[in-house]
Amino acid sequence: MKIRFTLITLFFAAFASAQTPRDTLVSTIYNTYVQNESEYTALKKDIVALKDMDGSYNPEVLHHNLEAMFQYKDLDFFQSSLELLVLHNGYNVSYLSGQENYYQAIISGELAPWFKKMYIENHPKWLADNLDKLVDIHTLNGLHAKDQNVHKALLEVYHNGQLNETQRTFVKELDDDYILKNGETLAQITKSIGSMPTANSFALIQRPYDLIEVHNFQQNFTTFFEMIYPYYKASYLKQDLPIIKFRNIDSIKFLADKNQVFGLLSVEDIPPYLKEEYNVQSIESANPSLTEKYRKELNWTEL
Repeated sequence: MKIRFTLITLFFAAFASAQTPRDTLVSTIYNTYVQNESEYTALKKDIVALKDMDGSYNPEVLHHNLEAMFQYKDLDFFQSSLELLVLHNGYNVSYLSGQENYYQAIISGELAPWFKKMYIENHPKWLADNLDKLVDIHTLNGLHAKDQNVHKALLEVYHNGQLNETQRTFVKELDDDYILKNGETLAQITKSIGSMPTANSFALIQRPYDLIEVHNFQQNFTTFFEMIYPYYKASYLKQDLPIIKFRNIDSIKFLADKNQVFGLLSVEDIPPYLKEEYNVQSIESANPSLTEKYRKELNWTEL
């Protein structure tokens, strides 16, 4: 059995026919990889449009695009976004990697005087109302590293040419169990707050836990789906979760079984090399009655 350890990013094509207008805008923002200043200008226009639609800036979107703001010298927007994230969403210098393109500027460079003053003033204000979240925030920020440290090691063992099939099966079972334990940690925290821990509903998680979701959908699909779907639904209905999360599930299910769960993929979305490899003319639902049920729950009945 094939073990995958990279995030699924296979189907980038816009899928407006299967989205609300807001979903389309959010998908455009998340799928934009800025290559020049004009593309950044268009991206910022979309970010502002989403803010006008929602009534406030989406903190996940702001955090996702801080490097683009800094790279294209939109410093007023960069600084106001960073201040908002520190004051309202728990942005924490402890979780910076040091590889951010703005790291030196805010820690010891030209923006350091402003940042230090702003951070010292605003971070305690957020902390005063959110002290009880710190352990969970620390745990969530650590999930990515936990996943990679063990999963990569087990992957190397799994592909060791000296192992027999029984030994490979055992390593695969170890990996599945470890991946699921991380998924259970995520699910426990999620259950305690009633929705996925995003910046709007909980706090900004600066080291994303998306690999935990992807690996569990790849290796423990049914178990993890049953644990996490109710919170995906709750978060999406509160506009805290992008539709991309559901589409990734359909992508993973297609790669494993040539079918899908939510009906968000069409055969036109499949890259030509995969279409040929999988020899598919359409992508059927794994369970049409469940697909209909999920789409009703997620208010996609008119899509």
